[in-house]
Amino acid sequence: MNTQHLDGPLGYLALILFCLVLFLPGMTTLPPFDRDEARFAQASRQMLEEGDFIRIKFQEQDRHKKPVGIYWLQAASARIINPDALWPYRLPSVMGAVLAVLLTFSLARRAMEAKYAFLAAAMLAGSVLLVTEAHLAKTDAMLLASIAAIQVALAMCYIRKPETPAEPWLWLLFWGGMGGTILLKGPVGPMIAGVTLLTLFIADRHDPRRFSWLRGLRPGPGLLLTAAMVLPWLIAVSMATDGSFVSDAVKGDLLPKLISGHESHGAPPGMYLLLFTLTFWPASLLAWPALVRTWKMRSADPSNRLIRFLWAWIVPSWIIFELVPTKLPHYVLPLYPAIALLTALWLSGLAAQAEPGKYGRWIEKIGSGLWLAIGMILGLGLIVAPLYLDRSVSWWGLLAALVALAMTYAGWRLYLEQKMLQVCSVLLLGAILIFPVLLGKGLPEMRAFWVSRTLQHTVDSLRQEHPDLQGVIASTGFQEPSLVFLLGTNIRLISPAQAAHHLAEHPHGMALVESRREAQFHETLAELGLAAEPLANVRGFNYSKGQWVAIDIFANANR
Repeated sequence: MNTQHLDGPLGYLALILFCLVLFLPGMTTLPPFDRDEARFAQASRQMLEEGDFIRIKFQEQDRHKKPVGIYWLQAASARIINPDALWPYRLPSVMGAVLAVLLTFSLARRAMEAKYAFLAAAMLAGSVLLVTEAHLAKTDAMLLASIAAIQVALAMCYIRKPETPAEPWLWLLFWGGMGGTILLKGPVGPMIAGVTLLTLFIADRHDPRRFSWLRGLRPGPGLLLTAAMVLPWLIAVSMATDGSFVSDAVKGDLLPKLISGHESHGAPPGMYLLLFTLTFWPASLLAWPALVRTWKMRSADPSNRLIRFLWAWIVPSWIIFELVPTKLPHYVLPLYPAIALLTALWLSGLAAQAEPGKYGRWIEKIGSGLWLAIGMILGLGLIVAPLYLDRSVSWWGLLAALVALAMTYAGWRLYLEQKMLQVCSVLLLGAILIFPVLLGKGLPEMRAFWVSRTLQHTVDSLRQEHPDLQGVIASTGFQEPSLVFLLGTNIRLISPAQAAHHLAEHPHGMALVESRREAQFHETLAELGLAAEPLANVRGFNYSKGQWVAIDIFANANR
């Protein structure tokens, strides 16, 4: 690896290309995921349809949950490209993921040789969690970029030499990132920055530079910049909703997550630690020993200031996320740049001499054992899933499975031989072979997995066969948000009895009726004296509820 080339603009270019190989396949072929992605994309599209860029709505329902930032970015992208396609709504997530990777690289270059800085950024880019979020039209990839901007600015101030002034642009990076995080997800970014600073102030209580390293962040102009980014929309949405947006977001979304498992997403403390080997896969094989060994290097020694900062970035926020009852895997994503940097620091040799100790050795063994098991399960799962869902072999899935199993075997053997740089090369090569095949071909071709897409294709075919069936569509029983995005904002999500009335009121429309709701649907039809003509049946797996569904499509027989 040519360090000289990676240290300049070519390093950034190589990372951008690496990210695009991971993030772009599947961008146009993957249907909308339920439920969050479909809700975000649909709400952004309704901004364009209604010309209202202040209020956030899903059909007729107000979405007083998250701030407006990601909706503006998605709406702008879709307006420029194509508001009816899904992939323009995903582009901000791709941009956010790439920016986070480049920011990680920019910080890593300050502390280690260029090739290790490149590996730090590449390990973050190739993680399961970031690859997933880069493919979804939702908040978290762009939120990662905003939080990375804040933390990178802080880290650059913290690790610089006392006699070196802070770069004049760091305050813009810090406060611009702060405004971005607030517009994207409210208090998450300020919380992570705040607990990082609090941890450092406590840990550095005997350090003469305890506060002086913050000079250069210019809080006066910085706060004005953040306020200029956030307050105009906050005032506008408060006026448009009579003040209900903020109160609903706090009472209806934030507080329930802090008090209990909101929307059935509760889990006990320790879940993120348990999932880490999967969510940071494949680089989690190296992350476990790196975390164990860099923990001992967090002293106030000037040569270890970056390690000290990274642990202050990770530990307090991780504890908070573990203690909050509501848990989703992507909540800890803003901490993954720090983990990738610690892993690269260990690989670079800075912490290579640190002995893990008795408990550390057990942690390394458990982490590597979990990694081996996950690699094997993923490989076998890519073969079994199409057989279960579609009753057929997916050749693309089989190819991805073989690569995953080969990477697991090769990476494990090299790990046992302590050839860590070779392990890293194998893991990154595996990532750029597995994810594009899986997301670009394997997953989109699993027919039973995408019920809404199948319904859309079936409805389109029926409208070609029956030109008179161009009216409004209603759905009962199956009402996932992806169906709204694919069939249009005016689709009606209603009860079985209302679906029967819908056919009477809209003789040129159709009703999609899930089999568990058909009895009530037909009872109401009989009461109305109405005959319904069955046109098609769709069967698939509703992964949001973990159950198989069968959906009949009906039209008014007397139309």
